[in-house]
Amino acid sequence: MNRARVARVAWIVLAAAAVALPLSTANTYYLYLACSVGLLTVVTAGLNVLAGLTGQISLGHAGFYALGAYGAAVGATRLGWPLWLAAMTGIVLAAGVGALVAAAALRVSGPYLAMVTIAFGIIVESVLVEWVSVTGGPGGIFRIPKVPLGRYYWAIAVSAAAALWLTANLRRSAWGRAFLAVKASEVAAESLGLSAYHVRIVAFTVSAAFTGVAGALFAFLNGYISPDSFTLQTSILFLLALLFGGMGSVAGPVVGSAALTLLPELLTALSDYRLILYGSLLLVSMYWLPSGLVGALARGPARARPTGSPTREEPWRFSASIWEHGAPDPLLSATGVGLSFGGVVAVADVSLAIQPRRIHAIIGPNGAGKTSLLNVLTGYYAPDTGGITLGGLSIVGLPPYRIARLGVARTFQTTQLFGDLTVRENVAVGLAGGHLGSICAALLGTPRARRVEAARMRDADSLLVAMGFIELADRPANSLPGGIRRRVEIARALAGRPEILMLDEPAAGLSPVEIEALDAELSALRDGGGPAIILVEHHMDLVMAVSDTISVLDYGRVIASGSPESVRENPQVVEAYLGAGT
Repeated sequence: MNRARVARVAWIVLAAAAVALPLSTANTYYLYLACSVGLLTVVTAGLNVLAGLTGQISLGHAGFYALGAYGAAVGATRLGWPLWLAAMTGIVLAAGVGALVAAAALRVSGPYLAMVTIAFGIIVESVLVEWVSVTGGPGGIFRIPKVPLGRYYWAIAVSAAAALWLTANLRRSAWGRAFLAVKASEVAAESLGLSAYHVRIVAFTVSAAFTGVAGALFAFLNGYISPDSFTLQTSILFLLALLFGGMGSVAGPVVGSAALTLLPELLTALSDYRLILYGSLLLVSMYWLPSGLVGALARGPARARPTGSPTREEPWRFSASIWEHGAPDPLLSATGVGLSFGGVVAVADVSLAIQPRRIHAIIGPNGAGKTSLLNVLTGYYAPDTGGITLGGLSIVGLPPYRIARLGVARTFQTTQLFGDLTVRENVAVGLAGGHLGSICAALLGTPRARRVEAARMRDADSLLVAMGFIELADRPANSLPGGIRRRVEIARALAGRPEILMLDEPAAGLSPVEIEALDAELSALRDGGGPAIILVEHHMDLVMAVSDTISVLDYGRVIASGSPESVRENPQVVEAYLGAGT
């Protein structure tokens, strides 16, 4: 039985058990435990969007849980609103505050983000204690309307199922791929037109909204809330449940929630040592179950990895009509560009003009400033001096994702594929670029969103067929050998149909056969009416074979520029780079 079938059977069994429980018992203890599992599933499903898909750790989600609960409780008790309207108030409050917190907090990442979210959770807890007129202070809010547990169980079960379904839809969408792309490589994601900051804000807001839903449900389940339910320990429990179940997997939240809810009940004698128990489980998850219980159960025998290059009968064939060169000639101009790091000059007074449908190589010794120049042209570094125009528009000061959206794509010296995505999905990220559509449509998996996704995947397959990679379409990118990884990265960059493609040492690590194939492919791309190419490369046979123009850098300065023949014969180039005997 394959994994997909096992997963379907497991979901059917889980759904059957959830339906059978209230039909087979009226014991309120069991029903309350099941409701607690459901609430924690909703929270961790939302936290999975933030931590599992974008890699951002929050230890302040108890604050959003509190906002959902108190917003719903105040609406129902103080304002007398219907339960559904009061619940919506809590959800909107949590999502709105989540967006504001994200806008400020996501300017940092990693442990700094965790510390900022801890501070947020402490602030919310303090406000709950001190704002007595609204929150009731340490005593909390009493007499919140309660729905009979037998009926309320179904509301929580449906909410948990919906949370898992929504996150599954999201993972399959352009937004889900964008989240994973930003998690894998922010630099590469921005080179394709994705704003990492914006993507993370959306993920944080969605996560906060899910947590707000659970908070509102929690208020009406208990009929009473107080600040004691929304402490740092609660935030740790949320994160631990996700880690233990399996961060990044759809089933991880429900598995972790069931384990972390039921385990303390089975070990009631150790209730005074709950934090020690949580800490021990955290260590187990980090060291022995890095992908959680779901990942450990799903792990199977390693599949054979490809060892050679994909083959095809013909080189790439691109129609010139897919590239519409509407920009004036030249496409890109750099004038007097300079860049220094402290007292070290990386680029000095460089001027370039990139023509449409031409391959312009940039060569020079190690440390000559070639990659630094590419980083300036693509917005990763701001030049100290000089100007850069793209299609007549100045791009100095624009962030990388804005420059990418204007028609510039690039690859990197060290290959930057998105390892958790397949080859097809990597190309699909390039196809979508910054055009991700509605996050609500992605969550709901609307018919229109599904049609757009199907068309995008067909386009990805078409590009993979043209480039000879279609047999690798379902292969995880992190399983590819180095040579193929570089060529897939080029395919991903081409997917957005850029006006200019910048390649940073694409032949590095390739075999002679692969370099010969790359030579043919670059020539076919140019001859097929593709984008202008800026080629940074050390392999001189490749450079001389494919280039229309070559600029030579030495100590950050252009010492020669012209045709391959003129550069080859230039005495300065011979002395600085090619060698006297060349």
